Order: sequence, then structure tokens, then C-alpha cells
Amino acid sequence: MKSTGLRAAKFSKLFLLVIILAFFSGGGIAICKAAPEVPDDGTVTFVYIHGFGGEKQSPQFCENMRNFLSSANNRSRVINYRWDSVKVDPLRAGASWSSSQKRADKEAEQFRRRIIDRLEGDKSPYVLVGFSVGSRVILGALRETGKPLQNLRGIYFLGSAMTRDTTLKDRVALPDGMRIINYHSPGRDMVHSAAFNFMSKVPAGGQVGFDDLAVFENRRVACSHAHKGVGVHIDYSGLAVAIASMEIYKMGIRIPGKMKPNLVTRVGQGSTWWNKVLPVEVTWNNARERIEIEQHNMHHNYFRAVRVSQSGKRYRIARSENLHAILGYLGVASL
Repeated sequence: MKSTGLRAAKFSKLFLLVIILAFFSGGGIAICKAAPEVPDDGTVTFVYIHGFGGEKQSPQFCENMRNFLSSANNRSRVINYRWDSVKVDPLRAGASWSSSQKRADKEAEQFRRRIIDRLEGDKSPYVLVGFSVGSRVILGALRETGKPLQNLRGIYFLGSAMTRDTTLKDRVALPDGMRIINYHSPGRDMVHSAAFNFMSKVPAGGQVGFDDLAVFENRRVACSHAHKGVGVHIDYSGLAVAIASMEIYKMGIRIPGKMKPNLVTRVGQGSTWWNKVLPVEVTWNNARERIEIEQHNMHHNYFRAVRVSQSGKRYRIARSENLHAILGYLGVASL
């Protein structure tokens, strides 16, 4: 009876792991095999690469980003990079995850050649976004690049499925001053807190942040690996709006918008429903102040600016459904 109970307990743990790992995928992608066209002035190419779970077809992240860019009348492109990240075998979940990591390392060379080299050759500005194990593909491609990437404008990791001690020892590929923006979710990402920690003694950088702050800039969010509930999307795909808005702002594009009425109000840490998408330092009331710009995790077009006092108290000083309007209000000329 005791041995039967132990077998049942082991089976239950395996079953739970299989269910959780099924959410490591991040939405689908279509691979770009032909050389992309050179975009118009004032545009950028966003390249998204999905995570664990085989080849994906229709990523919510890409749909969100395209919808936002279309509403802003911006002709920036979104490329969906599809790769075989290994389907989950319910009977061999651990082996599937191990194979996915190896496949990501192998895919890195193809990603560099098909995407990075071609965009660099076209002198086309581009941004790389990697979800879950897809971030491993991007990091591997950077390691294989032996020269500075002149047209790379930004790199974002979403819920990265690499251990927190992962780094990029040779940073030659990164333009001067650029760090990888790592959006990590300590409280909401149950896939990492359960499945990843089941497979690894070292927690994921996508859960607790990466240790090497010379390579990564960790920004805390309240995202999950998967959708939660009908019509309620609190996964990393919601960050598409913030990322696209920030990157076109870098290029000098300004989306007209209005501020919402606001009373300076004390607010909490925002760790349940707010994504800390952008920290800035501005002159406020004749003093340099640290401002955290946060995005609501259910209403992706809603942003607020929070002033953080030296004592750690937080005050909402602005809010809008347009991130550019807030940046202009704060006097942020460029990012």
C-alpha cells in the first residue's frame, strides 16, 4: 500500500508538470525566409520568437502589436518567426523540455542568419522580442555575432526561461549602452514558479530577474505565461502595446493623445495589476525625480506615471490612454 501511494504521488507530480509546461508556448509565428523589404523612414521591424510547445501559428502578442501600430497609422512591421520548439510529450515532459532547450541552441544560428544578418544587410532598424525559451534563441544568436549590430534598436525578454545566472559574456554584438530589457513576473508567473523550478534548482530570470545588471535591465511585471479566464488576457502579450509605443517614440514618432484628469494620489506597489514598463528620471517641481511609468495588465492602453519619493512612497502624478502623451507631459524628449 505504501509503494502504491508513492507511485500515485509521483504520477500526480508528473501530471501537474505536463499541464503547466503546456503553457510555455507563447503564441504562434510564421518564419521569415525571404529577405525583408526595407521599411519606410520612421518605421522599425519587430521580430517576435515564441517559446516551448512546437511551431506556433497566431501569436496574440503579434496581433496586439499590429493592431496598435495600425491604430497609430504607423507602418512598422511585425515578423513572426516560427521554429520547432518541441511539442510536449505528456509521458516524457522532462525530456521534452530538455530537447526544447537543445533545439533553441541549434536554432540560434538559423535565426542569426535568416533574421539578424538580413536586417543588418538591409540597414533596416529592428527590435528583437523573445518569449520564454525563445529568449534563449536570441541570446544564442547574439553570442554568434562577432561584430556590433548597427541597426539593432532594442531587445526584450518576456518571461525568459533561462536561469537567473545566465549572461552574455562577450557583449560585442550589443550597441553601446544597450541592455536587454527583461520583463519578469515574480508573483504571477506560475509556470516558472512551479514547472521551471521543478526542472531547475536555479530559478528563471523570467521569474526573479537576471543577476548580471551590466547585460540586463530587470523590470517587474504582473504577467502570466498564459491567458487567465475568458476575455481576460494578463499574459505577456499585453506588453506588445508598451514595447511598440516605446520603440517608435525612440525613432522620433509622436502619437497624438490627451491626458486624463488626475489628482495626485498615493498608490500602492502595483504588483498585482500593473506592469512597470519604463523608468525615467525627469525634472519635477524643480528637482530630479524618479518616475515609474506603469501599464495596466488588463487594459493595455492605460498608463500611469508614479513618482517615487526618497522614502519609497508612491504618488500617481499623471495618467492617460496614450503613453506618448505622458512622456510629453513629463518632458521626456527621448528614450
